[in-house]
Amino acid sequence: MCIIFVFAHPTIRKKAYTFFWNMHSLYIALYLLSLIHGLARLTGPPRFWMFFLGPGVIYTLDKIVSLRTKYMALDVIETELLPSDVIKIKFYRPPNLKYLSGQWVRLSCTAFQPHEMHSFTLTSAPHENFLSCHIKAQGPWTWKLRNYFDPCNYNAEDQPKIRIEGPFGGGNQDWYKFEVAVMVGGGIGVTPYASILNDLVFGTSTNRYSGVACKKVYFLWICPSHKHFEWFIDVLRDVEKKDVTNVLEIHIFITQFFHKFDLRTTMLYICENHFQRLSKTSIFTGLKAVNHFGRPDMSSFLKFVQKKHSYVSKIGVFSCGPRPLTKSVMSACDEVNKTRKLPYFIHHFENFG
Repeated sequence: MCIIFVFAHPTIRKKAYTFFWNMHSLYIALYLLSLIHGLARLTGPPRFWMFFLGPGVIYTLDKIVSLRTKYMALDVIETELLPSDVIKIKFYRPPNLKYLSGQWVRLSCTAFQPHEMHSFTLTSAPHENFLSCHIKAQGPWTWKLRNYFDPCNYNAEDQPKIRIEGPFGGGNQDWYKFEVAVMVGGGIGVTPYASILNDLVFGTSTNRYSGVACKKVYFLWICPSHKHFEWFIDVLRDVEKKDVTNVLEIHIFITQFFHKFDLRTTMLYICENHFQRLSKTSIFTGLKAVNHFGRPDMSSFLKFVQKKHSYVSKIGVFSCGPRPLTKSVMSACDEVNKTRKLPYFIHHFENFG
């Protein structure tokens, strides 16, 4: 138990995932030893089996059901190295695979360590005939994956395949149940919204999702600078082109320059505001999205949304990113809800990074 506890530390999970996974496989030995421990009957008849039987049956059933979510090796359609140490992998979608935007899968590559699975959010939308993931290299396995598919090293004759297990539910997948939704992404936590926003504008522009309640979405992207996730700007640009019903309103918050009150920052701010007024687009990204310098005041923003959409009874708030981000969004929701005014904010979150 001590070994499993020590190797569950977040640092070990991030830097040495293989050791974490192998050590956690010792749970089988832990339960066997616990069952054997009482056979000597030193203090009375063994009772551990009574506590083990119920969870053991549930665990066995869960393993049997999970076999249905495992897929054979899938062909890689396309890979692309993107800035900020991100790799995009597009692979074959099995005909019987159904999923919701915002869900995630466990993934492995047959080229190396084929039995080592890692969790990644699907960035493809459900209506697309392929699956894709945007994976940021920040650990041994992800760096190995990125280097393997580097055009300088990659041999097309090898033809590696992708194995997936899933899809599994995420904290952001219920966005379509709310008529008005606020989505907040920070850091690598923006990845679920690549699928969600694409799914949203496709459904509203084609009237394909007539049963979807969502009529307005506010998306807040918090990042140090635009250069941290250039690939996501391309996603937003594509989403803006498809959003013919103006269901989506995007706000980008740049935190890097907030405390730098120098001439360069001041001129950037002035030029951005002037260009935005003239062309209705950002000088940095070319997007219609509004750029802000600094972190969002979530309480004020939620009060603004509450006042603007007073005709609904509840608003869904979805946040994904580092723990401090999701905590701040949760605190803002609690603060606004204390006023007991409608609409009421319901918070869903996932912690990434």
